[in-house]
Amino acid sequence: MSAAKAARAEQTLYLLRHADAGDPSEWIGPDSERPLSGKGVKQVARLAATMLAAETRLDVIRHSPARRCAETATVLSAVLEVEAIADDRLLDGPPLAQLSRMFDQKEISRLALVGHEPNLSRLLNELTGHAGLVVEKGALIRIDLPIGVSAGSGRLVTIAPPSLFRAPKDER
Repeated sequence: MSAAKAARAEQTLYLLRHADAGDPSEWIGPDSERPLSGKGVKQVARLAATMLAAETRLDVIRHSPARRCAETATVLSAVLEVEAIADDRLLDGPPLAQLSRMFDQKEISRLALVGHEPNLSRLLNELTGHAGLVVEKGALIRIDLPIGVSAGSGRLVTIAPPSLFRAPKDER
């Protein structure tokens, strides 16, 4: 372990479920190509603006290669000025062991994952030791983790539901 990593007491993980992508039953084509809806684009823009206003700092954003996740990550990446990387592990996970490896790369201590259900909720519940927590579309979850991620070791800091990023009534 490097001196810089040893000096850190914890790592911060942000879980973001892709923003609204409309009704899957109305989409013709592969589900992996389903884009964000107009509502979803607005939703992620407000989320990104909120994160910027809160001075949220990220080292990297990793996202599922599915189009709706890539579009969500692209907006966040542009607003927060951080690299967004497609990661196949977010199609079906990642499992806890993979999460540790994601933090070990390039001294990452603030990681955002943009993915799908039920994978994000499964990871959230495993990290925090809670059961039944669900990551809604467009939600932002913050979990603080010790170095050496393990089941139940996460401290749930923030659950920001998508309603928090809803436009004022006069803008809807």
